[in-house]
Amino acid sequence: MDTSSPPHTPQALLKAERLTLAAVPLLDPQSVCRFAYKSNSDGTKQAYLRALREFFRGVGDLHPSLVTTEMVLGWRDQMAEAHLRPATISTKLAILRSYFEYLRAGGELASNPAATRLVPPPRLPEESPGRALSSKEVRYLLAGPDRREATGARDYALMMLMLRTSIRVSEAVGLRVSVFQRAGDGWTFKVKVKGGRERTLPLPPDVKAVIDEYLRLDRANRDSSGTGGPGAYLFQPSVNRRSFKLDKPLSTRHVWHLFAKWGLYTGVGRVTPHDLRRTAITRALSLGHDPRRVQMMSGHKNLNSLRPYDRARENMELNPINDLHYDET
Repeated sequence: MDTSSPPHTPQALLKAERLTLAAVPLLDPQSVCRFAYKSNSDGTKQAYLRALREFFRGVGDLHPSLVTTEMVLGWRDQMAEAHLRPATISTKLAILRSYFEYLRAGGELASNPAATRLVPPPRLPEESPGRALSSKEVRYLLAGPDRREATGARDYALMMLMLRTSIRVSEAVGLRVSVFQRAGDGWTFKVKVKGGRERTLPLPPDVKAVIDEYLRLDRANRDSSGTGGPGAYLFQPSVNRRSFKLDKPLSTRHVWHLFAKWGLYTGVGRVTPHDLRRTAITRALSLGHDPRRVQMMSGHKNLNSLRPYDRARENMELNPINDLHYDET
């Protein structure tokens, strides 16, 4: 009995396709890895690898020298048709553009097929698509978790930390117990930010108190599971049905689900982790803090990045037009 695959099977078609493309230069995965691993941030490395893998899979893993601007334009339009956010599309295009520029600088490409003048990114909305919670909504949200339970105390401490310091969710879940240090009469903590750098930020006493209370309530669980000690992750899952390992941090996806749950439970509506960062920055600006000082808190490299958070620009009563005059004083 002949057990070989007939010519029309997927296996045979794939084999024929490979033979047809045998003479076509293909992408070197090592080149992609070298580019991605220039970054010190694990999150950035993975983002680079995901975007480049997505594009090159779509063009049959062609060698970069065979990639055309039309292919990049097609990828951009395909993402738009899939209803990806303009910011997401712009980020992926920027990664691909940077990779081609990296190859061009190394003499491997003559030109960049993803250059901005050839592949314009989608126009970004001037206003941030997320929301900044009002003070009333913040109080409602914080009233949700049961702080008498370890998981409730954990969620409360995490929300308090993000609302008071404006750190990103990826920065919060990466914290370990040992990051908190005495500084005079107060406390500071170090957080790893984009690019693998470290920043030292002040920790408000009331936030330190709720973190200490969470650790106190979670002590028995950490002792029994062997996930305690100064080197342990600060915010840990209470259960892990996938691997049954608890010596790991909360994932950013887990935090998204937690915040969405508490937002709906308290009647605030759907809340995302970045909404808490946005709330902290917006609140600081609305209280009249100098934007450069707010920049110190948020860690934005460019002061212009704070503009979407400045809701005072929308307040017609504060517009200088109302007070501008040419009378003699």
